[in-house]
Amino acid sequence: MSTTDSFHYLTDAAGKPEAVVLPMADWLELKQYYRQLQGRELVLNGMHRALREVPEILTGRQPEISLDDFLASL
Repeated sequence: MSTTDSFHYLTDAAGKPEAVVLPMADWLELKQYYRQLQGRELVLNGMHRALREVPEILTGRQPEISLDDFLASL
């Protein structure tokens, strides 16, 4: 990413920052990084839900699903 010198800050009449203008290359890099974070969040949320199901399965309150059944459901 570029140095902070390449960023431009837009301010209101009182000098309060309202927006940032940055080079397109930096914007595209940030956008790609955000997409990666979203993908990681989906995976981690899925793992979290699965781990919360384990006690339910172990106590018989939720049916156990075999790996074959799980893969067939995808």
